[in-house]
Amino acid sequence: MGALQEFERRLEGAVEGFFARAFRSGIQPVELAKAVQRYAEDNQHVTASGVVVPNVYRVTVGPKDHERLEGFGSSLPRELAEVVVRTADERRWILRGPARVRIEQADDVRLGRFRLAGRVEEVEAANQYREHQRSAPAPGGPPWSSRPWTANQRAPMDRTQVVGSVPSEGLKLVVRSGGSEPGASIPVRGSRLTAGRLSSCDLTIDDSTVSREHAAFVRRGETWWVVDLGSTNGTSVNGRQAAEHPVRPGDRVELGDAVVELAED
Repeated sequence: MGALQEFERRLEGAVEGFFARAFRSGIQPVELAKAVQRYAEDNQHVTASGVVVPNVYRVTVGPKDHERLEGFGSSLPRELAEVVVRTADERRWILRGPARVRIEQADDVRLGRFRLAGRVEEVEAANQYREHQRSAPAPGGPPWSSRPWTANQRAPMDRTQVVGSVPSEGLKLVVRSGGSEPGASIPVRGSRLTAGRLSSCDLTIDDSTVSREHAAFVRRGETWWVVDLGSTNGTSVNGRQAAEHPVRPGDRVELGDAVVELAED
């Protein structure tokens, strides 16, 4: 699957149901992904070590588009950064440092239009950026503030997102209790897996406390999240109920009375 198709699938999982509310006007997220790819292709230059393309991008949109896109939170710039990394890998381009994408708002940009600028940033400069990010002030400071975000909050869209590489696979979902097949497991691949009673779910759990489509496991950047899909009995991670929550290897996810664990394969 190409970088653009993966981009659309991951964003659909990042904000459940968002793509069902079609854009009647304004910028489509995939337009930005295509523009980033095109910008990299148009601004490549050949060096002794290979073809180098920009790894740092700034996207500027108008107020109305910004308002409509901010429902994605930090997922949108992060996924755009992954498009850069994946496309560079597919086309054997060289990135001199981690991919960085920032989305900003400007009053002089009309609805449906955007400005895009990019540059090559060496690894050393990227390291300086990360040091600055760690020392940035908390709430009330600049947009790149290192303030932590709780499980039920979504980081704002206009924070710079950095992607060094696309996460590797090697994980699985294991049914620890509940259902008719405790111990059943499936490999974690792609960017979105569903769990529920329906046979069409990636992980089927035959348990009356589990909804037909109970939850989705969604990859956002380098982290997997579990997102409740409006289930009857709710979803919890390590005993803490939440509409969505990051999941790491070893975490126990409760879907109704059934327990699923994200484990290393």
